[in-house]
Order: sequence, then C-alpha cells, then structure tokens
Amino acid sequence: MIIVFKQHTKESDIEDVCKKIEKLGYEPRIIKGVERTVIGAVGDEQMHKSLEAFKAFDCVEDVLPIQKRYKIASREYHKESSIVKIGDRRLGNGHFQVIAGPCAIESYEQLKTTAEAVIKAGAGIIRGGAYKPRTSPYDFQGLGEEGLELLQRIKDEYNVPVVTEVVGVTHIDKVAKVADCLQIGARNSQNYHLLEAVAGAGRPVLLKRGMSSTIEEWLSAAEYLIVNGCHDVILCERGIRTFEHATRNTLDLSAVAIAKRETHLPVIVDPSHAAGRYDLVLPLSKAAIAIGADGLIVEVHCDPVNAVSDAAQQIPSGEFGRFMKELEPIMKAVNVAIE
Repeated sequence: MIIVFKQHTKESDIEDVCKKIEKLGYEPRIIKGVERTVIGAVGDEQMHKSLEAFKAFDCVEDVLPIQKRYKIASREYHKESSIVKIGDRRLGNGHFQVIAGPCAIESYEQLKTTAEAVIKAGAGIIRGGAYKPRTSPYDFQGLGEEGLELLQRIKDEYNVPVVTEVVGVTHIDKVAKVADCLQIGARNSQNYHLLEAVAGAGRPVLLKRGMSSTIEEWLSAAEYLIVNGCHDVILCERGIRTFEHATRNTLDLSAVAIAKRETHLPVIVDPSHAAGRYDLVLPLSKAAIAIGADGLIVEVHCDPVNAVSDAAQQIPSGEFGRFMKELEPIMKAVNVAIE
C-alpha cells in the first residue's frame, strides 16, 4: 500500500504514521517529493491488518494499493525515474552511459589497450569479466582473483569506475572490493539466494534479464534486490531465447519500453549478447537509444579474432571511436548525453 500525505504535513505526524505501520507488521519506506511525502508500506497484506484505516488520519490524503508484484520497483511507488551512480558516473533520468570493455579479462596488456581505446572514445565505465560462467565446463572460466587485480590496476591508473560479474556467493566480498557495480548475469537472474546476498554488498547492481525470463520475473528479481537493501538497481535487457537462429538471442526492445513504463529503475541494453555478431551491435545500439534505453553495455576487445570468449560479437577497439560517433545523432534526437 502507498500512504499519501497532504501537503505541508509535519515530520512528527509522518513519524507517528511510520510507527503505527510498523506495529501492524509492515515496513515503511518513505519517499519525499517536491510537494508531497508518501510512504510505501511493504508486507504481505493477506497476513496483516489492512492499512485502509489510515484514510481517517487528518494528515493523510489517500491510501492506495500497489497492484504490482514488484512493489518498490514500480512507478506506483516511485513516479520519478531514478538515477544510479556508478563511481562518479550517473545513469538514468536523462543521464546516459556506455559501459564497454572485453567479455573476459585475459591479460594486463589486453585490458589496458582496450580500456585506453574506450575511454578515449567517450565511454565512462569499464566492463570486464574476471569470473566467467560458461555453458561448457571445458570453456575458459576467467582469471578469477588475478582478473580482479588487473581490473583494480586499470581502475587506479585511469580513474574510471568498473563493472564485473558475480557468479557465486563466495565471490561477493572479493568482487565488491574492486567493482563499483556488481553484475548479475542472465544465468543467475533468478538465483534468489545470490540476489539476497549481493544486495548486502553495498554496491549498485546491474541485473540482466534471464534468457527465458518474462518481464514480470525480471522485475520481480529486481524487487528481491531492493527489499534486501540494494536500492541502486540497473535493469539490463540482453536478449531472450527464441526459435530464431540468425542471432545469438532475440533482442526484446519492447521489454525496454515496458520496463521504463512499469518501473522507476534505469534500463540499459546489451546488444553484444543479443546479437552474437559484431555487425549487428551498432544498429541494435541505435535502436536501443531510440526506444529510450538509459545506456548500453557493449563488448570491446583489442584483438577479437583471438579472444578466448565471445570473439564474434566483440567490437575491435580500433573501431570503437567510430561506433561512438555513429551513436551521437540518435542520442541528440532523444535528448540524452554521456556525462
């Protein structure tokens, strides 16, 4: 339920309502807007007493039910679009970011060369996989802790925020010491135990949509993060599994529009994993910006032909500057900019 206060309600009255909400078994979440303050009362409405009685309070304007299963992530709870900070970079509500770097960290030279190219071209956040969840146990699984050390070196040398994936609960503390944002990949997007643990790491979380997840399941996974203490959640559409084989996955751009309408969370797009092929990354990126995405996460490699993973979909670092230039007219048309 959402409790909407009248204009100019005193803080003491708001605190009093919060205490009463807690006594009824709910958790009050306060949002202070420009004109009004609202409280989202989080809890199982079938197990606790109704909050309808608060309509009788002089300071309360209305009590409204939240119809969505993803309550705190919904726009019913928070109408304004949220902004998430990754390091010193802002993402969401008009602040656009390009997150770029190699699929997997292979060496210091590879990561350094790629990072230099993407930073020079205007990308503000570096991505790179230290731990790699792979379909086959025989595929390259990442450098692990060594990869994190290399990511830390790049972060320090270039003063740039970094994003990397968490693949298991045992890795969270190690990754959180380095990464400015923790990524949950498609395979783990409904690993609720991992989501609950990652939520306590004190870092923003980039949540990819599962390859077979419905939009409601994706947004409900975000709710798991939020109710467990992580309020800085970024949604990432990365394509879903369909019958089509021309691309690695089918990029569901309608999901971006729906997620932007249904939630206040920033939504970005991963065209690299959707396409699975380098020649489609640019047109899919343009389409993502045009439909309202708050950012992109793309794979870039200094020598993609010899990459140990996802070679076919990574942009050559020497061509990344042109890629960024091609995006500028679309960004200008929808009035967003990299800051």
